[in-house]
Amino acid sequence: PSCGRRPWRPKPFARAMGEEKGLASREDEESYSDEDDSGSDVDGLAQRWRLLLFVLPIAVAVGAGVATYQVRDLEGVSLAAKLSLPLAEYPGVRDAWRTCSGEGRPAAFTDDLHVSYLLMAMDDLPHADIWLAFFRVAPAGSYSAYVHCKYPEKCASNFKASGLDEVFTIVPAVYSEWCTDLVSPMLQLLRVASEKVPADVPAKFVFLSASHLPVKPPWLIRAELGKHPEASDFCFYPPSHWFVDKKDTMLLRISASQWSVLSRKDAEALIANTPPPSATEPIALPPVENRTWHDFDNRWHCRDEASVFSAIFGFYRNVTHGDAAVPVSYPGIGKISVQHEREQGCCRSWAFQQQGTTPAQEEQVIEFWAQGSPLATVLQDLRKAPDSDMSGPSTHCDTGCELIWVMNRLGPTGQRILRDSVFLFGRKFAPNASLPDYAANVFA
Repeated sequence: PSCGRRPWRPKPFARAMGEEKGLASREDEESYSDEDDSGSDVDGLAQRWRLLLFVLPIAVAVGAGVATYQVRDLEGVSLAAKLSLPLAEYPGVRDAWRTCSGEGRPAAFTDDLHVSYLLMAMDDLPHADIWLAFFRVAPAGSYSAYVHCKYPEKCASNFKASGLDEVFTIVPAVYSEWCTDLVSPMLQLLRVASEKVPADVPAKFVFLSASHLPVKPPWLIRAELGKHPEASDFCFYPPSHWFVDKKDTMLLRISASQWSVLSRKDAEALIANTPPPSATEPIALPPVENRTWHDFDNRWHCRDEASVFSAIFGFYRNVTHGDAAVPVSYPGIGKISVQHEREQGCCRSWAFQQQGTTPAQEEQVIEFWAQGSPLATVLQDLRKAPDSDMSGPSTHCDTGCELIWVMNRLGPTGQRILRDSVFLFGRKFAPNASLPDYAANVFA
C-alpha cells in the first residue's frame, strides 16, 4: 500500500511484507491459538519496526490519560428507541465512526434476534462465573451457546464441575490444528447451532475463543447485532496478509480474523460450500472459482484465516483506475480496497498484538498507532488504569517474537474502559485473571 505517497503497483504488492514474519494469527494451541492480529506495511516508523497489530478501523480523537466519553442523555427514551440507536450513543459508549453498516443488505432492525455464541477451547472455559452471570441476565430464548473442545471428555468433566454444562452444549470434536485448520471446529459449531434455530427466526452466529469475555451486557450485544440482521461482520487484515494468485497477481484471497459474526444467510452459504468436517483429518476445502490453495502464494500467513470469507463471497478481483485501485463491494460487508494499509470491515473484538522489539520501540509503536486507533487508545487507557495489570508476553520466538497483550488484572476502572469502548468482546484474558465484580460492573 502506498499511503498516498507513491503510485500503487500490483506486483510489488504481492511481496509487500515478503521479508517479515507473517501473521501468526493465533498464539498457541493452549488457548486454541486464538489470535486476531494483523500487520501493516507502512512507511517510516512502523515499517522499521515491522509492526504486526490487530487494529479496529475506527477514527477517534485521542485524549490523555484514561479517556472520558460523552454520550446522549437517554432519560425517558423508550427501550425500542434505545435499541435502534447507534452503538456509540448508548450510555457509556464512546462516540466513534463505525464500519458496521450492513451495506448492500438493507433490513430493518429486529428486536427478536437469536444470538448463537460459538466458542473454541481446549478442555475448559476460564472465568465460568462471569459467563454464567452473562447468560443469567440474557432473556430466555434469545441465545444459545456451544463449545468445541479439543479434549471433550475433560471439557465435559470441567463444565459439570463449574456449572457451565447448564448453559453450553459441547459439540462432537473434529480435527483441529493451529494455523492450518480451525475451519473444521468452526464448521462443526455452525452446523450444530444453525440446525437448532427455527428457520423463521433471525439469527447471528458469533465465533469466540476461550480467552474471550463479553464487554457488554447481552441485551446490548443482541441489539447491536440486530441493527443489520442480514449482514455479517468480518474484520479484514491488511492486504499485505492476503493470499495472491501465483499467475494472476490481481486475484487475491482476503484474510480475516476468525472471530467473525455470520448472518444466517452467510452461515448457510458456508455450510453449503464446504464439506462436513472430519474427526481425524483436516478439512479438504473445495476449489473456489476453479482455484485451489496451490494456486496462491503467501508463505507467512495462516490459510484457515482466508478460507471462510472466500468460501462465502469468493475472491477479490483487483481493478485499477490509473494509480488507484477500485474498491470491491460485498453484500452486507461494504467496500474493501487493496490499497487500504490497515484493517477493514467490522471488528467486534478488542485485542492487541505487535511484533516484539525493544521496550522503547514498543512504546513508540503504540503511540504511533494511538494517533488513529481505538485499539491502541484502549490499551493505553488500560495500562494507565491504577487497578489494571497488562503484560505482553513473547510468543512464536522460533519464527520471530511477537507481543500478545494479556489482561492479568482488571479492576473497576479497567473494566469500565472496556465497557465504554465500541467493542462487544475482548481478549486476551489470562485464565487466572483477577476481575473483581466484573459482572456487576460490565453487565449491569
